[in-house]
Amino acid sequence: MSASRGLAVVSVERFPLLRAYRPQLWAKVRPELDAAAAAIAKQQSGTVGNSGTGTIAGERARRYDVAYEHDGKQLVERIAFVLRGKTEYLLLCRYERGGETRACDRLLATFRLT
Repeated sequence: MSASRGLAVVSVERFPLLRAYRPQLWAKVRPELDAAAAAIAKQQSGTVGNSGTGTIAGERARRYDVAYEHDGKQLVERIAFVLRGKTEYLLLCRYERGGETRACDRLLATFRLT
């Protein structure tokens, strides 16, 4: 599911996991999430800026800001990984660097798992 306006994008994607995630696995999973964010940054010829662990939808989650340039515009993709059972949720929003982050903030604050 995604929505966009100009360069701004907000999306949520679901991906199946080979094995069920359990909170006890966090220490092993976190480096994998960091590597996935680094791969996304590399794909965009960008860099991972701010990152951190927090809670999204009641689950421990990792969040990253990936800064890059596209068509002369300085952009940021804020991505977050939320894991539950055998599903990975990838929350993504994109905005111009230094621009409005309200949509990103709202996505991370209001996302719910059903």
